[in-house]
Amino acid sequence: MIELGLQRISRLLATTSMPWRAIHVAGTNGKGSICAYTSAMLDVYNQSKYREHTGQPALRHGRYTSPHLIDRWDCITVNQKTVPWKLFDYIETRVKRRDQQEEIHASEFELLTATAFEIFSHEELDIAVVEVGMGGRLDATNILGEPLEASGTRSDLSRCSRPRPLVTAIAKIGLDHQGFLGNTIEEIAKEKAGIMKPDVPVVWDESNHPAALRILEQTARDNRAMYCQVPKWIPDLDVLLQGSNSHHALSSDVRKISDHALRNLESAFRATWSALQQLDRLSTGAHHSSREQDILVELAEDMVKNAAGVTFAGRQQQIDLAPLIGRPKTILFDGAHNEQSAQALANCVDTQLRHSARSPSAQPVTWIIAASDSKDIRELLAPLLKGGDVVFAVEFGHVDGMPWVKAMPAAQIVETVRVLAQERGEVIETHESGSRLLDAIRTASLQAGDHGPLVIAGSLYLVGDTMRLLRDHQDPSTDALPGLATQGPASSGKGMLHGALRYNSNNTTTGTPDGTSRLH
Repeated sequence: MIELGLQRISRLLATTSMPWRAIHVAGTNGKGSICAYTSAMLDVYNQSKYREHTGQPALRHGRYTSPHLIDRWDCITVNQKTVPWKLFDYIETRVKRRDQQEEIHASEFELLTATAFEIFSHEELDIAVVEVGMGGRLDATNILGEPLEASGTRSDLSRCSRPRPLVTAIAKIGLDHQGFLGNTIEEIAKEKAGIMKPDVPVVWDESNHPAALRILEQTARDNRAMYCQVPKWIPDLDVLLQGSNSHHALSSDVRKISDHALRNLESAFRATWSALQQLDRLSTGAHHSSREQDILVELAEDMVKNAAGVTFAGRQQQIDLAPLIGRPKTILFDGAHNEQSAQALANCVDTQLRHSARSPSAQPVTWIIAASDSKDIRELLAPLLKGGDVVFAVEFGHVDGMPWVKAMPAAQIVETVRVLAQERGEVIETHESGSRLLDAIRTASLQAGDHGPLVIAGSLYLVGDTMRLLRDHQDPSTDALPGLATQGPASSGKGMLHGALRYNSNNTTTGTPDGTSRLH
């Protein structure tokens, strides 16, 4: 059950110090991308010549996003590595014991959020990138910056242990979770804008609907929140992406970065630059020498280029199905679950999969689709499907830590496809596969053939189920599948999906957990 509000999380973390600083990110679509880009940029700063030149220590940084994909701790990272199971279990046990002893009755998401925040304090982070779960104003993560309770009082001393976020960022806002956030763009924008704090710099996606922009701008004025700026002598994003550093030449995949990804990249860059300035890691002086400016422009270039090469688990991600079907076959994963994200996926599929060198005419796509029962499935399917496509409707399984999430019946998905095709005068073949995901994957791969495009979409929970199948069918003598690691609770033998990212550069970072922590 989802029950928004800060009362329970406030009690759960009433005496927990959170001295680390946050970049807090809300939005309907793109907030996870902004978080991943920001983490990549912080990594680039840590590895930069500029940081070494200034003699500053590397920043310890973490990230908390939602939902998890396989295991509930894979959404928490420290220095780009998923937190070790032992550390997560140790902190989570303490949090759950407190919840029971004080009869708080916190939700699963509130327990997970409290666990993540306590891990960040335990690991002595400098900065954490935090994604809002739902909405913003009443989301559990919005405890960031709230004063620490000390013996029932809010002393000035205790406030020092709960600093306000460094930056708040708001991605593209759309109609989603209307039952909780409101039925109009304006109502939803007010909830998202609720993460803004007095005097905390803010950045938002400027392509938002004018009604949403009006709400964001007014909320920023009310909070005296300045829009994040970068120095005027730092080139625009497109110039930084082209750049001049030959050791960071862009791959063809990065050069094809979509418009919505560019907007998220811009927000992440502004947020990261502002955060580093506030931490006194970047000079804010207006009178740099030409040499100093060149060094900072090079840093900005490296930050943007590295982040632009980020790939996301479960978001337009390509993986080989060989462990499941016994032959090489690439599938595209995408957790698109609302109209905006479905349109972005449709653009990707239409430009990169339906048309190929092998087939100059448009190819039909074979889809494996699942959705949460709260979603508007017609809104999701309309931009994706075209005449001649084939749809295998499936149902994802139990979502660990989220008992309120239920799969839409496969029969409902099939019926929606049938009605949509009939209205358009098209033929779209359907198969109702229920919870038999592995059977659906094997049959769909045969249907698609060696070269036909195959896509799994509709829900990150479906992506997680597929990743779990891939992990469980992996040959133990081979290297881990891309995006998968093998660490987890010894009792279950299960591993974890690295819920973070991988980016393309000479400083390639992967998310394989190394098992290290500050736990004694």
